[in-house]
Amino acid sequence: MIPTAIPKGVRVLSPPEAARLRWVEKRLVSVFQRWGFREVLTPTFEYLEVFAHGAGDGVQGKAFKFVDRQTGLLLALRSDLTPQVARMVAATMQHHPLPLRLAYSASVFRHEEPQAGRQREFFQAGVELIGSDRPEADAEMISMAVEGCQEAGLRYFQIDVGQVEYLRGMLNALNPSPELRRKILSALRRKDTVELELTLRPLPVETRLKDGILNLTTLYGGEAVLEQAKVWAVTEQSRLALENLIQVYQVLKAYGLAEHIIIDLGETYAFDYHTGVVFQVFTESLGYPIGGGGRYDNLIGQFGYPCPATGFAFELERVLAALEAEGILPADRGPDFLIIDFNPDKRQALHIAQTLRNTGYAVARDIIQRDLEGSLDYARASAIPRAIILGLEGMPGDALTLRDLTTATETTFSIAGFCQQIKDGTLKWPM
Repeated sequence: MIPTAIPKGVRVLSPPEAARLRWVEKRLVSVFQRWGFREVLTPTFEYLEVFAHGAGDGVQGKAFKFVDRQTGLLLALRSDLTPQVARMVAATMQHHPLPLRLAYSASVFRHEEPQAGRQREFFQAGVELIGSDRPEADAEMISMAVEGCQEAGLRYFQIDVGQVEYLRGMLNALNPSPELRRKILSALRRKDTVELELTLRPLPVETRLKDGILNLTTLYGGEAVLEQAKVWAVTEQSRLALENLIQVYQVLKAYGLAEHIIIDLGETYAFDYHTGVVFQVFTESLGYPIGGGGRYDNLIGQFGYPCPATGFAFELERVLAALEAEGILPADRGPDFLIIDFNPDKRQALHIAQTLRNTGYAVARDIIQRDLEGSLDYARASAIPRAIILGLEGMPGDALTLRDLTTATETTFSIAGFCQQIKDGTLKWPM
């Protein structure tokens, strides 16, 4: 028997849901295009090794895997777009002048329990800026994230910005076991100072290094955090990372974006392949990020083309969840017109429909036989704002009635006059 249930963790989008997703996708992609990014397309499935490069168990272990019958090699559904773009650049774009500005919008698959705002298949729209290691490149990513939030209509958002080498420098000096490293990162992620102190206390390392790691839970806030962090930059790696972050922050200040930026030097979300400034996008209404990214200077080199890079992506369903929480989710909108025709001869209806479509309008015809009120109810249920009615009793054969369902008003036209006004672009809305 064919299963009727949808697989766990997979969403099926109804027309209104699909329309909203495409609406927010279009807005975000328009930001990418305005900043000079061009779209690339990556395959839905890929050799598993592509995702293994620098992603760590966090992504690789969640990939949907299967065996290629032709080669016997392991394949995986796309679990992260950044390694795919990195491999593509190394394999096919080495001759292109730098920097490369590449954009994408695609679904991603991860084998995990469904989370808030995310299923096992979810949609991302993002960019990769390849070929520059300068602070301006990192600032460009963060600036685009701010503009993307504004373009989508979000009012209450912030960008949490960190620098993975600041923390990594301390951990490298501490040199903990893998298990202890995970425990430290877990406590930092939860900003659990008590657990972090108990974990660090018995370790045979200098107190200043322990204090530096412990104080990471407090290095969260505005510009003043950058000065505080200088005190705890106890390794050369951490000091250089902080200098880099300060340079990026100065560029963001020059862009006038400081009000949207929160410094978080205890940030631990980054993939293993990140090497510098990282950030996440948060909204006031949700307890989880709607996007994020960062620098990954070593990833493309693993595919044979050493090249610095940075990038980020929005998760579209999470952006929509934030819009809904703010009460500004766009209303459903169906086709522009529904043609309701009671004439046995359908040629006039077909002519009107073709005239409207040729001018760029979306038009549906009611092809089920029912009374006028039933057809109007169908239009309302389908979010169609206007109905064109032909062949009502008492109506001249060369006339139509245009009813606006949002204002409950109607106007009568000759069919020829209506079609001519549509062609000329002289018909005014609303009626």
